[in-house]
Amino acid sequence: MLKIKIPKGTEITGLLIANIISKWGVLEEKRIDKLEKYYTGEHEILKREVGPDKPNNKLVINYAKLITDNATGYFMGVPVTYESDDKALLDQVFEILDDNCEEDTNFELAKSMSMCGRAFELVYADETANVRFKEIDKKTIIPVYSDDIEETMIFAIRKYQTENIITGEKLDKAEVYTADEIIYFHSSNGRLEEFERKDHYFGEVPIIEYPNNNELMGDFEIVLSLIDAYNKSQSDTANDFEYFTDAYLKLVGMDATEGTDIKTMKENRVLLIPPEGEADWLIKNINDAATENNKTRLQTDIHRISQVPDLTDEKFAGNVSGEAMKYKLWGLEQIASIKERKFKSPLIKRLRMITNFLNIKGGQYDYNKINLKFHRNIPRNLVELVDMVKDLSGILSEKTQLSQLPFVDDADAEIARKDEERKKMIDESDPYSFEKGNEDTGDQE
Repeated sequence: MLKIKIPKGTEITGLLIANIISKWGVLEEKRIDKLEKYYTGEHEILKREVGPDKPNNKLVINYAKLITDNATGYFMGVPVTYESDDKALLDQVFEILDDNCEEDTNFELAKSMSMCGRAFELVYADETANVRFKEIDKKTIIPVYSDDIEETMIFAIRKYQTENIITGEKLDKAEVYTADEIIYFHSSNGRLEEFERKDHYFGEVPIIEYPNNNELMGDFEIVLSLIDAYNKSQSDTANDFEYFTDAYLKLVGMDATEGTDIKTMKENRVLLIPPEGEADWLIKNINDAATENNKTRLQTDIHRISQVPDLTDEKFAGNVSGEAMKYKLWGLEQIASIKERKFKSPLIKRLRMITNFLNIKGGQYDYNKINLKFHRNIPRNLVELVDMVKDLSGILSEKTQLSQLPFVDDADAEIARKDEERKKMIDESDPYSFEKGNEDTGDQE
């Protein structure tokens, strides 16, 4: 996959940005556009042309969308949770995450990763100095890295085009995000020229890249040829059946038959065949078994190579135990494990920039005090899980035990509610309060 690298300290000019945009557009933008189209059902089979007198069914069986939706749902269907002993920090961070619909943003980022191999997010401050973050169109963002061993992101380019609704005039623009400022460019006389710079105060490049894997490949990209072959096979089968419905009636030894005779036979549904004559249908024989075997092999290969199983298969029946389900999802789990490692660092960068911004506004927070926890969206046997948590009593802390339960969102809040209930039960069971006892003592004095 394309990765643009330049030496550290390179001066950012309009010519440099224009050359990077040109290089990116030739290779990566076309690739991303193709993958996005496959996800939405615009497959290669739709371009197929045949003779005017032949059936030309163009069936799209959208395995691309199936693979991405299943892989993303398994990985990010249950939202990431955050834990910290610093409640003040957690409250501040949760407020920002909730304002930005963090759970939905994370899911869409994970879907873009699965679709195109990478996703991008912009962190910025709105007009009221509140931290905002949002997924940005993959085709408009170009990350630029250092050409040394570290491959640090030096800056990122956001390219876009504006149009004057009245005049129809179009203007190419670019925003360059560095570690401390935003540089704005627009086209002038066919060239990009700088016209403004602004500080952003996040302490690092506020564009976050979410890679799907080291190769920056989408989850269905490796099986595109198999998807094309399956679409073609299904379309050809539909063509064959259409040929079958257009079968011709063959009349042997009936050379004197005229058009009016054929019309009469169709109306009366009767054929008068002489002794030496013969009538039957002229059809194309279809080797149905071979055709279906070929489709089955293609389906199996698509699931096997992508490692996203067919969840409608009888092997995933409802009576399968949770432990057995894990083995059947082994391949998908490996993909999810890679995604988790690649997703964690960008999330930490998001938290780091949020705390940097909060500290500029007077806070004294440390993002390292927040722990991230990922979950798999898989059916669980809650009875077994609760029994396991009970068995951990006396071995692990109450907070850690409660954190294992998927229906407990905030272990600290649950412990606080439990303590409050325990205190209430003690107060209700004792008719004499502590304060009443003090009053009686005072009266005796």
